[in-house]
Amino acid sequence: MQIFFELCLLATILLSIPILVMLLKKGGFYNHFAAILAVSTNVTLFLLLIGFIDSRHDMYVDIALSFAVLGFVSSVIVAKFMSGGGDKDDDGN
Repeated sequence: MQIFFELCLLATILLSIPILVMLLKKGGFYNHFAAILAVSTNVTLFLLLIGFIDSRHDMYVDIALSFAVLGFVSSVIVAKFMSGGGDKDDDGN
């Protein structure tokens, strides 16, 4: 089973390379934002796979969940800020 997790980790790393290339080469905020969200998801997957390879999945699952929540909250904050909703009051003034 460990070989399966190692192959999954290798495949995930290879599939992450185009995302990193897009992050470095493409311009624009939205392209960078989408690439950073994808990298955040991949790091969560890396942590889970490394935990199963290391046979300490309980610790790595906790770290991966914390990282996933942090990525979600930061993406919501950035999306709220970029939509222009962060500078208005509740009554629309």
